[in-house]
Amino acid sequence: MDIEQIRAFLVINETRNFTKAAEILHIAQSTITARIRTLEQQIGKQLLLRNNKQVTLTRAGELFVPYAERLNELVQISMETILLEDRFTDKLVIGGPSSIWNYTFQTDVLNFKSSHPEIALDLMAHTNENTIQKVIDGTIDIGIVYSKPRHPMVDYELLQEDYFVLVGRKDFDTIDLNALRGGYFLFLDWGKPFMTWFNEIVGPHFIPAFKINQTALVVNYLKSGNYFGFVPKSFVAPYLKGGELQELDHKFSSMLPSFKTYVIHLKNKNRPATDLFLERLRK
Repeated sequence: MDIEQIRAFLVINETRNFTKAAEILHIAQSTITARIRTLEQQIGKQLLLRNNKQVTLTRAGELFVPYAERLNELVQISMETILLEDRFTDKLVIGGPSSIWNYTFQTDVLNFKSSHPEIALDLMAHTNENTIQKVIDGTIDIGIVYSKPRHPMVDYELLQEDYFVLVGRKDFDTIDLNALRGGYFLFLDWGKPFMTWFNEIVGPHFIPAFKINQTALVVNYLKSGNYFGFVPKSFVAPYLKGGELQELDHKFSSMLPSFKTYVIHLKNKNRPATDLFLERLRK
């Protein structure tokens, strides 16, 4: 199989239409049909079901999608690295949840780029799970994650151990369990350690009245509204210092879990640029 076949499959998966896919790729529809036919022959399975109205994936097609995406991304990154060779001494790809780049390591990234203009930097925002997988695939050189990886190919080290605080813009009475069940509690799933603790407090079937799945949105809503919520202290330290938010009294202080951040990379595959960035993070 070749990369053009992979890209044809991915565009059809996105558009669910051979004609639209051909237009996006600027090729004839007969060409895209031939590419899919050849790909299916090489794999030995039918990937797409096509009729006059729609295109759907077979079970084999569904299984193939994440691998096709990773192959396409790996080829794209390798091409960029080759094209940058004459302009930079190295290229470094780092990834992690967007909250890391917004709140925790923004200064480290900017200082690294300023200190090493000879290194091309590719900064990517992914979920915790996707970051670990992309490090394993080799499409990310360094990942920063909130959970300890268990894969034998991955090395990790603890970068930071933070703790949760309950914050809001205005004063509330001491927060108790009833307050968490009320309409002013703003909830975000912070991962396993936090959720294990939280479910012990409220029970496994708790449904929050206000739930957001992105850290930046949670912080903005806490700053602008009459809500309160749990966040790692490092994420809101500037706002606490500036008075935009304040720590709230609550009855859960002794039970709150820690919030850990790890840096990960492939074992035995460090390059000078990787080592330089790791040194920056360890300071």
